[in-house]
Amino acid sequence: MVASGVRQQLIGLFEVTRFTNSLYAGMYTLVGAYLSGGVGALWSGAAWVSAVIVGLVVAFGFVINDMVDVEVDRFAKPHRPLVAGRLSQAEARSFALVLASLALGLALVLGWLSVALVATTLALATFYSFVLKGTVLLGNVCMGVLIALIPLFGALAGGGITPAVWVVAGLMFLFDVSHEVLKTTADHEGDRAAGLTTVATYAGVPGAIRIFQLLALLFCLVALLPWPLGLASWAYALALLPCALLPTLFVIVLLLRSTSDETITLSLKIMRYMWITNLLPLLLLSSRS
Repeated sequence: MVASGVRQQLIGLFEVTRFTNSLYAGMYTLVGAYLSGGVGALWSGAAWVSAVIVGLVVAFGFVINDMVDVEVDRFAKPHRPLVAGRLSQAEARSFALVLASLALGLALVLGWLSVALVATTLALATFYSFVLKGTVLLGNVCMGVLIALIPLFGALAGGGITPAVWVVAGLMFLFDVSHEVLKTTADHEGDRAAGLTTVATYAGVPGAIRIFQLLALLFCLVALLPWPLGLASWAYALALLPCALLPTLFVIVLLLRSTSDETITLSLKIMRYMWITNLLPLLLLSSRS
Protein backbone atom coordinates (compact mmCIF):
# COMPACT_ATOMS: atom_id res chain seq x y z
CA MET A 1 0.00 0.00 0.00
CA VAL A 2 2.84 2.38 0.90
CA ALA A 3 4.68 1.62 -2.33
CA SER A 4 1.46 2.11 -4.27
CA GLY A 5 0.87 5.48 -2.58
CA VAL A 6 4.40 6.66 -3.34
CA ARG A 7 4.04 5.54 -6.95
CA GLN A 8 0.72 7.40 -7.26
CA GLN A 9 2.31 10.53 -5.79
CA LEU A 10 5.27 10.38 -8.19
CA ILE A 11 2.94 9.94 -11.16
CA GLY A 12 0.91 12.90 -9.95
CA LEU A 13 4.02 15.07 -9.63
CA PHE A 14 5.11 14.06 -13.11
CA GLU A 15 1.68 14.78 -14.62
CA VAL A 16 1.15 18.14 -12.94
CA THR A 17 4.33 19.60 -14.50
CA ARG A 18 3.26 18.76 -18.12
CA PHE A 19 6.85 17.55 -18.61
CA THR A 20 6.85 17.80 -22.40
CA ASN A 21 6.25 21.56 -22.16
CA SER A 22 9.42 21.90 -20.07
CA LEU A 23 11.29 20.01 -22.79
CA TYR A 24 9.96 22.37 -25.47
CA ALA A 25 10.93 25.37 -23.34
CA GLY A 26 14.42 23.98 -22.87
CA MET A 27 14.80 23.52 -26.62
CA TYR A 28 13.76 27.12 -27.32
CA THR A 29 16.22 28.30 -24.67
CA LEU A 30 18.98 26.56 -26.62
CA VAL A 31 17.68 28.18 -29.83
CA GLY A 32 18.23 31.56 -28.19
CA ALA A 33 21.77 30.57 -27.19
CA TYR A 34 22.51 29.29 -30.71
CA LEU A 35 21.24 32.43 -32.43
CA SER A 36 23.32 34.50 -30.05
CA GLY A 37 26.61 32.65 -30.10
CA GLY A 38 26.41 30.06 -32.87
CA VAL A 39 27.12 26.35 -32.49
CA GLY A 40 29.90 27.09 -30.02
CA ALA A 41 27.37 28.45 -27.54
CA LEU A 42 25.66 25.06 -27.42
CA TRP A 43 28.85 23.54 -26.05
CA SER A 44 28.86 25.88 -23.08
CA GLY A 45 27.57 24.77 -19.73
CA ALA A 46 25.76 28.08 -19.31
CA ALA A 47 23.40 27.34 -22.21
CA TRP A 48 22.39 23.96 -20.80
CA VAL A 49 22.05 25.30 -17.27
CA SER A 50 19.78 28.00 -18.71
CA ALA A 51 17.69 25.35 -20.45
CA VAL A 52 17.26 23.41 -17.20
CA ILE A 53 16.33 26.60 -15.33
CA VAL A 54 13.67 27.48 -17.90
CA GLY A 55 12.29 23.94 -17.73
CA LEU A 56 12.00 24.22 -13.95
CA VAL A 57 10.26 27.60 -14.18
CA VAL A 58 7.77 26.24 -16.72
CA ALA A 59 7.08 23.22 -14.49
CA PHE A 60 6.54 25.59 -11.54
CA GLY A 61 4.05 27.57 -13.60
CA PHE A 62 1.98 24.51 -14.41
CA VAL A 63 1.95 23.33 -10.80
CA ILE A 64 0.61 26.60 -9.38
CA ASN A 65 -1.78 26.88 -12.32
CA ASP A 66 -3.34 23.54 -11.39
CA MET A 67 -3.45 24.53 -7.72
CA VAL A 68 -5.52 27.59 -8.61
CA ASP A 69 -7.62 25.77 -11.22
CA VAL A 70 -8.90 22.92 -9.05
CA GLU A 71 -12.51 24.12 -9.07
CA VAL A 72 -12.44 24.93 -12.80
CA ASP A 73 -10.91 21.54 -13.60
CA ARG A 74 -13.69 19.74 -11.75
CA PHE A 75 -15.97 20.79 -14.63
CA ALA A 76 -13.75 20.27 -17.66
CA LYS A 77 -10.58 18.37 -16.71
CA PRO A 78 -11.35 15.95 -13.88
CA HIS A 79 -8.43 13.74 -14.93
CA ARG A 80 -5.83 16.22 -13.65
CA PRO A 81 -3.84 15.01 -10.60
CA LEU A 82 -5.16 17.47 -8.02
CA VAL A 83 -8.79 16.95 -8.98
CA ALA A 84 -8.44 13.17 -9.31
CA GLY A 85 -6.80 12.92 -5.88
CA ARG A 86 -3.41 11.67 -7.06
CA LEU A 87 -1.84 14.76 -5.52
CA SER A 88 -2.85 16.97 -2.61
CA GLN A 89 -2.71 20.76 -2.44
CA ALA A 90 -0.01 20.55 0.23
CA GLU A 91 2.12 18.24 -1.91
CA ALA A 92 1.68 20.47 -4.95
CA ARG A 93 2.60 23.56 -2.90
CA SER A 94 5.76 21.90 -1.58
CA PHE A 95 6.68 20.71 -5.06
CA ALA A 96 6.24 24.22 -6.48
CA LEU A 97 8.54 25.61 -3.79
CA VAL A 98 11.16 22.97 -4.61
CA LEU A 99 11.00 23.79 -8.33
CA ALA A 100 11.29 27.55 -7.68
CA SER A 101 14.18 27.03 -5.26
CA LEU A 102 16.06 24.84 -7.72
CA ALA A 103 15.57 27.40 -10.51
CA LEU A 104 16.84 30.25 -8.34
CA GLY A 105 19.72 28.16 -7.01
CA LEU A 106 20.89 27.23 -10.50
CA ALA A 107 20.51 30.86 -11.62
CA LEU A 108 23.17 31.81 -9.05
CA VAL A 109 25.64 29.88 -11.20
CA LEU A 110 24.94 32.26 -14.10
CA GLY A 111 25.04 35.49 -12.10
CA TRP A 112 22.77 37.99 -10.40
CA LEU A 113 21.15 39.16 -13.63
CA SER A 114 19.91 35.63 -14.21
CA VAL A 115 18.69 35.41 -10.62
CA ALA A 116 16.73 38.65 -11.08
CA LEU A 117 15.20 37.42 -14.35
CA VAL A 118 14.24 34.06 -12.88
CA ALA A 119 12.71 35.71 -9.79
CA THR A 120 10.76 38.11 -12.01
CA THR A 121 9.52 35.27 -14.20
CA LEU A 122 8.42 33.20 -11.20
CA ALA A 123 6.56 36.21 -9.82
CA LEU A 124 4.90 36.90 -13.17
CA ALA A 125 3.84 33.26 -13.55
CA THR A 126 2.34 33.37 -10.06
CA PHE A 127 0.55 36.65 -10.80
CA TYR A 128 -0.87 35.13 -13.97
CA SER A 129 -2.31 32.09 -12.18
CA PHE A 130 -3.77 33.97 -9.22
CA VAL A 131 -4.89 37.22 -10.89
CA LEU A 132 -4.73 37.36 -14.69
CA LYS A 133 -5.82 33.88 -15.78
CA GLY A 134 -9.52 34.67 -15.74
CA THR A 135 -9.30 37.95 -17.68
CA VAL A 136 -10.00 39.00 -21.24
CA LEU A 137 -6.71 39.02 -23.20
CA LEU A 138 -4.57 40.27 -20.28
CA GLY A 139 -3.81 36.75 -19.15
CA ASN A 140 -3.14 35.64 -22.72
CA VAL A 141 -0.73 38.54 -23.24
CA CYS A 142 1.00 37.72 -19.94
CA MET A 143 1.53 34.14 -21.10
CA GLY A 144 2.90 35.45 -24.40
CA VAL A 145 5.42 37.60 -22.51
CA LEU A 146 6.53 34.63 -20.40
CA ILE A 147 7.03 32.54 -23.53
CA ALA A 148 8.90 35.34 -25.32
CA LEU A 149 11.37 35.57 -22.42
CA ILE A 150 12.57 32.00 -23.07
CA PRO A 151 14.86 32.65 -26.09
CA LEU A 152 16.02 35.94 -24.54
CA PHE A 153 17.18 34.08 -21.43
CA GLY A 154 19.00 31.56 -23.61
CA ALA A 155 20.63 34.34 -25.60
CA LEU A 156 22.13 35.84 -22.45
CA ALA A 157 23.94 32.53 -21.91
CA GLY A 158 25.11 32.56 -25.53
CA GLY A 159 26.71 35.99 -25.43
CA GLY A 160 23.94 38.55 -25.83
CA ILE A 161 20.62 39.29 -27.45
CA THR A 162 20.87 39.70 -31.24
CA PRO A 163 18.25 40.98 -33.72
CA ALA A 164 17.52 37.36 -34.70
CA VAL A 165 16.75 36.51 -31.08
CA TRP A 166 14.37 39.48 -30.85
CA VAL A 167 12.61 38.17 -33.97
CA VAL A 168 12.21 34.75 -32.36
CA ALA A 169 10.89 36.32 -29.15
CA GLY A 170 8.37 38.37 -31.12
CA LEU A 171 7.18 35.38 -33.12
CA MET A 172 6.86 33.24 -30.01
CA PHE A 173 4.84 36.00 -28.37
CA LEU A 174 2.39 36.25 -31.26
CA PHE A 175 2.10 32.50 -31.73
CA ASP A 176 1.51 31.87 -28.04
CA VAL A 177 -1.04 34.65 -27.59
CA SER A 178 -3.01 33.33 -30.57
CA HIS A 179 -2.72 29.79 -29.19
CA GLU A 180 -3.90 30.92 -25.74
CA VAL A 181 -6.91 32.70 -27.24
CA LEU A 182 -7.87 29.57 -29.17
CA LYS A 183 -7.53 27.46 -26.02
CA THR A 184 -10.20 29.59 -24.34
CA THR A 185 -12.69 28.28 -26.90
CA ALA A 186 -12.00 24.69 -25.82
CA ASP A 187 -12.28 25.61 -22.12
CA HIS A 188 -15.23 27.99 -22.33
CA GLU A 189 -17.84 25.69 -20.76
CA GLY A 190 -15.73 24.93 -17.69
CA ASP A 191 -14.58 28.55 -17.40
CA ARG A 192 -18.15 29.83 -17.60
CA ALA A 193 -19.33 27.31 -15.02
CA ALA A 194 -16.53 28.44 -12.70
CA GLY A 195 -17.44 32.10 -13.23
CA LEU A 196 -14.27 33.05 -15.10
CA THR A 197 -14.20 35.79 -17.72
CA THR A 198 -12.01 34.83 -20.69
CA VAL A 199 -11.97 35.79 -24.35
CA ALA A 200 -14.36 32.97 -25.22
CA THR A 201 -16.77 33.53 -22.32
CA TYR A 202 -16.81 37.28 -23.02
CA ALA A 203 -16.90 37.37 -26.83
CA GLY A 204 -18.38 33.93 -27.40
CA VAL A 205 -16.66 31.09 -29.23
CA PRO A 206 -17.14 32.65 -32.72
CA GLY A 207 -15.77 35.98 -31.49
CA ALA A 208 -12.75 34.35 -29.85
CA ILE A 209 -12.04 32.41 -33.04
CA ARG A 210 -12.09 35.65 -35.08
CA ILE A 211 -9.59 37.19 -32.65
CA PHE A 212 -7.43 34.08 -32.96
CA GLN A 213 -7.55 34.26 -36.77
CA LEU A 214 -6.45 37.90 -36.77
CA LEU A 215 -3.56 37.14 -34.42
CA ALA A 216 -2.59 34.09 -36.48
CA LEU A 217 -2.53 36.17 -39.68
CA LEU A 218 -0.36 38.75 -37.90
CA PHE A 219 1.98 35.94 -36.88
CA CYS A 220 2.28 34.86 -40.54
CA LEU A 221 3.02 38.40 -41.70
CA VAL A 222 5.64 39.03 -39.02
CA ALA A 223 7.22 35.62 -39.70
CA LEU A 224 7.87 36.70 -43.29
CA LEU A 225 9.66 39.94 -42.34
CA PRO A 226 13.15 38.55 -41.51
CA TRP A 227 13.73 37.53 -45.12
CA PRO A 228 13.19 40.92 -46.85
CA LEU A 229 14.88 42.68 -43.92
CA GLY A 230 18.04 40.68 -44.50
CA LEU A 231 17.89 38.80 -41.20
CA ALA A 232 17.41 35.43 -42.88
CA SER A 233 18.35 33.57 -46.04
CA TRP A 234 16.12 31.93 -48.64
CA ALA A 235 16.51 28.69 -46.64
CA TYR A 236 14.54 30.29 -43.80
CA ALA A 237 11.74 31.30 -46.18
CA LEU A 238 11.59 27.81 -47.69
CA ALA A 239 11.45 26.14 -44.28
CA LEU A 240 8.92 28.66 -43.00
CA LEU A 241 6.34 27.71 -45.63
CA PRO A 242 5.70 24.06 -44.65
CA CYS A 243 6.69 24.38 -40.99
CA ALA A 244 4.73 27.49 -39.96
CA LEU A 245 2.81 29.36 -42.65
CA LEU A 246 0.84 26.55 -44.28
CA PRO A 247 -0.21 24.88 -40.99
CA THR A 248 -1.30 28.25 -39.58
CA LEU A 249 -3.27 29.15 -42.70
CA PHE A 250 -4.82 25.68 -42.72
CA VAL A 251 -6.06 26.16 -39.14
CA ILE A 252 -7.43 29.61 -40.02
CA VAL A 253 -9.38 28.21 -42.99
CA LEU A 254 -10.47 25.16 -41.02
CA LEU A 255 -12.06 27.38 -38.38
CA LEU A 256 -13.72 29.51 -41.05
CA ARG A 257 -15.57 26.42 -42.20
CA SER A 258 -16.48 25.03 -38.79
CA THR A 259 -16.31 26.01 -35.13
CA SER A 260 -17.36 22.62 -33.76
CA ASP A 261 -15.63 21.14 -30.71
CA GLU A 262 -13.97 18.55 -32.95
CA THR A 263 -12.55 21.23 -35.25
CA ILE A 264 -11.24 23.26 -32.32
CA THR A 265 -9.60 20.16 -30.84
CA LEU A 266 -7.93 19.36 -34.18
CA SER A 267 -6.77 22.97 -34.55
CA LEU A 268 -5.21 22.98 -31.08
CA LYS A 269 -3.47 19.69 -31.82
CA ILE A 270 -1.96 21.12 -35.02
CA MET A 271 -0.76 24.22 -33.19
CA ARG A 272 0.80 22.09 -30.48
CA TYR A 273 2.80 20.16 -33.07
CA MET A 274 3.87 23.49 -34.56
CA TRP A 275 5.94 24.20 -31.45
CA ILE A 276 8.20 21.46 -32.84
CA THR A 277 8.03 22.26 -36.57
CA ASN A 278 8.63 25.98 -35.93
CA LEU A 279 12.09 25.13 -34.64
CA LEU A 280 13.51 24.49 -38.13
CA PRO A 281 12.97 27.95 -39.68
CA LEU A 282 14.03 29.65 -36.44
CA LEU A 283 17.31 27.74 -36.44
CA LEU A 284 17.91 29.03 -39.99
CA LEU A 285 17.85 32.65 -38.89
CA SER A 286 21.33 34.12 -39.09
CA SER A 287 23.25 33.90 -35.84
CA ARG A 288 25.33 36.85 -37.01
CA SER A 289 22.47 39.25 -37.66
